[in-house]
Amino acid sequence: MPDLSVTYMGLRLENPFIASSCGLTGTVDGVQKCAEAGAGAVVLKSLFEEQIAHEVSQTEDSIDVDFHPEALEYVSQMGRQHGPREYLSLIESAKSAVSIPIIASVNCVTPKWWSTYARQIALSGADGIELNISVMPRSFSERSDSVEKEFLRVVEKVRAKTDLPIAVKIGPYFTSLPRVAVELRKAGVSALVLFNRFYQFDIDIEARSIVAGYQFSTSNEIHHSLRWISILAGNVGCDLAASTGVHTGEDAVKQLLAGANAVGLCSTLYKNGIGRIGAIRSEVSDWMDAHGYDSIDRFRGTLSQSASDKPEQHERLQYIKALTGLS
Repeated sequence: MPDLSVTYMGLRLENPFIASSCGLTGTVDGVQKCAEAGAGAVVLKSLFEEQIAHEVSQTEDSIDVDFHPEALEYVSQMGRQHGPREYLSLIESAKSAVSIPIIASVNCVTPKWWSTYARQIALSGADGIELNISVMPRSFSERSDSVEKEFLRVVEKVRAKTDLPIAVKIGPYFTSLPRVAVELRKAGVSALVLFNRFYQFDIDIEARSIVAGYQFSTSNEIHHSLRWISILAGNVGCDLAASTGVHTGEDAVKQLLAGANAVGLCSTLYKNGIGRIGAIRSEVSDWMDAHGYDSIDRFRGTLSQSASDKPEQHERLQYIKALTGLS
């Protein structure tokens, strides 16, 4: 049996398959099912910054985000139903229920609320924190460097208040992603999660209204994170986790070959059940047996740009070949 163990965020995992933050990881029962299915770690369902703001203030008018009134009411209800205190309790209970690492997840847009809450997460027993930084520029006057600085301010605020390893889940929409990755590492992150799959937008042309787009990913969406993991691996000084588009063992092997330390699973668990974790684990193990690998460390990152003697294959050359039809 091949050794599937990896190190991620400084944590030793039995395997690289992490149950990503989602509704399935929002209860102790869900966390237990993920562990029983063979997950190497679990990222708890995200707590939203606005929930923290609501509990801290207990007044809706102190939430300094430009909400639509209906959204404000929804967030206020979230805070009452499953707020920060309940989230800390979830961390404690999940840690008691399973032996695998438990990573707290906070969806944040500003550094305002982290002075005390990051410390409380650590005291509750979390093994790490995943910051899902959802900064979406809307102002036509906002500069790209101001957006990047906001990411850094959030990380620096949390880093100053806890010794827990921090992962940052980001989107791909940066002018210079390599530079941002390096700056985040310098600010104290242990890992980057690539990429955040933002809210999918659609329009109902009959009702002439905005509606939610398709919420689950497919394997066809793997290519963006695959490319960037292969470019960043070995070059930024922190771990990398692949997110979005991993549905099969083949998808997972691709990300590991590119240099990922861990692989997040979400949409496939909704589509195929939590037992899919074990199936992907078996598929990767079988692939390793078939190719003579006794551990993930033997092949991880072998197809990254930093390990390649033809680094141009990760960049424009393949684009030119695709357009011209030349081999």
